[in-house]
Amino acid sequence: MTIRVNLIENGRFAEVLSDGHVTRREAGWATERVREMVEAGEVAAILADSTDTERQVSPLLSGELIEGFLLAIGTSVPVAYVRPTRWSETYFARVRDHVGELPDTAGYFTAREDALDWLRTRSCADA
Repeated sequence: MTIRVNLIENGRFAEVLSDGHVTRREAGWATERVREMVEAGEVAAILADSTDTERQVSPLLSGELIEGFLLAIGTSVPVAYVRPTRWSETYFARVRDHVGELPDTAGYFTAREDALDWLRTRSCADA
């Protein structure tokens, strides 16, 4: 499987770690698992680390996977999305265009550590 769901930050955050080519099935499984964790109050934030994820056939498909995840999770916890390093800026811009405006509880990041810092700040402010 190219998507794994882990607990990080002493179990406070859910980490969705993806690499390679991600399928809709895998993305759906990870989305459902994290949604259950959020609904049960098990996590204070979500790190979606896609650093090593490959491009999909089209940016539309990549955008649909991100959009579906954000819609399923809602806005009750902050979500930091670490963008893939294998995507060109043009490809990522088209993905962002499809997804549209992110809620205030979500953000795109180029570095994992920046995303974690943002989540730490956001989850402390919400506590």
